[in-house]
Amino acid sequence: MIIPHFEKPREDTGLYNGKAGIWIFLASEVMLFGGVFSAYVLLRVGADDGTWSMGLMNKWVGAFNTLILIASSATIVLAWVCLKLKDIAGYRKWQWITIVFATMFLVVKWSYEWPAKFTHYDVKFTSDAAAKRAMGDALGGTFDETAVKQIWQGRFDPGTNTWDRVELKDKPLDGHIVAYIDSEDKRHKVDATMGFSFWSHAFAWRFDRKNLVKNPDGSVKTNTEGNVLYKGIELNADESLKRDENGNVVYQEGAIPYHDTFRDRDIQAIVLHPAGNWHTKQKEASSGTLKFAEEKGHTGTDGGHGHHHEVIIQRQEISRLSSYEPAHSTFFATYYTLTGLHALHVLGGILVMLYHLLPISRRVYEANPEQFTNRIEIAGLFWHFVDLVWIFLFPILYLL
Repeated sequence: MIIPHFEKPREDTGLYNGKAGIWIFLASEVMLFGGVFSAYVLLRVGADDGTWSMGLMNKWVGAFNTLILIASSATIVLAWVCLKLKDIAGYRKWQWITIVFATMFLVVKWSYEWPAKFTHYDVKFTSDAAAKRAMGDALGGTFDETAVKQIWQGRFDPGTNTWDRVELKDKPLDGHIVAYIDSEDKRHKVDATMGFSFWSHAFAWRFDRKNLVKNPDGSVKTNTEGNVLYKGIELNADESLKRDENGNVVYQEGAIPYHDTFRDRDIQAIVLHPAGNWHTKQKEASSGTLKFAEEKGHTGTDGGHGHHHEVIIQRQEISRLSSYEPAHSTFFATYYTLTGLHALHVLGGILVMLYHLLPISRRVYEANPEQFTNRIEIAGLFWHFVDLVWIFLFPILYLL
């Protein structure tokens, strides 16, 4: 049985079957990505003041990945041109180069960019006084509202001018957790010996005081033993924690037990190395203006990961501690959704291109070169769509 227009285009549309099919498929993809892009826009427009963090993306990493995908769009066209010229060796060369570019994109995204966010934290505080102390330490020892405002507006609130509408304690101090201090004032380094892989690191350290029981004045309530009380925990008559025969805390029926790394590891304080945007800003003593200045052994070119100042933040001063994981904020939830969906399309494109390099595809080419060339053209159209999606993702996530 011969399927009409399997290789030759129809007279009325000028498209062969496969090309018509890919355009229909891409139309459905436009609706898919159009939906998530629209959700992003609506969530951003409706976000509360100071909650849409837009200064946290590394623009140079995003630009590098953009250039890689643009180059891959050119190389896959060259692969198709080689087939039209009956140059199978040239096709294989350019197809492999396209695969290398696509793989580089995923390596940067999944082995560098995402893991870096899972180990980067920000802290919000229980009071303005606690925030001033920690931010002052991050700036070199003295709190400077002008410096903090510049950092806030540059990283967390560019262009929206909501400084006066967000309390200081709710403005985050960001950096890397390098150690913790226990109740005996012993310092413990945070590294692989603690059993944290970078994938579990973020979730092991998440801390949110919304699960804590508070007094009317907002302070955290403790029992007679000095333990912090969590919602749903049962108490004995003397307000001590009720425990079962195995020594585990007993929760009220229906309550969800809350795992708290701070309690489990007897953490009384964390040691934070502030991100580069904090420790490269120094107050100029003579005029009170700000400048970017070299610190001891620091050039200010670390991209936000240099570690020089140490800030010790007590447990009772922490309102919320979270890495840049999906649960951090609406921005990061949508960021991982958009970039994750796009990365899956990149992975799918790589698998298709690898299939076209297998011996079975070589046999298709030898039996019917035009049919195989059409397949590469269809794959190229899909790849151009994937690249086009990233052209939109890069500015809205990294620049705007």
